[in-house]
Amino acid sequence: MTGFELLEVLDIRSRLASREPLLSDQERTQLEDLDRRFLSMSDLITDRILEVADLGEMRKRSHVLPSHWWWYLDGISQVKQKVAV
Repeated sequence: MTGFELLEVLDIRSRLASREPLLSDQERTQLEDLDRRFLSMSDLITDRILEVADLGEMRKRSHVLPSHWWWYLDGISQVKQKVAV
């Protein structure tokens, strides 16, 4: 996936967040599984997005809620790197 496509994924995940209360238990479980996969790939996703955009700037422009952690993958990647050292 390109950085542009991944930015679209972040936007879609934010739209899903607003509908989480409407999801069935099975759908919530599937979303949690996808979130875990997304977290495990945070370094790759961040690198791809940074090829095309500044993630911090995109958060500001989109007025991202702090609870939408997927928009903060750059920070998550930094923490993962510090812990790995």
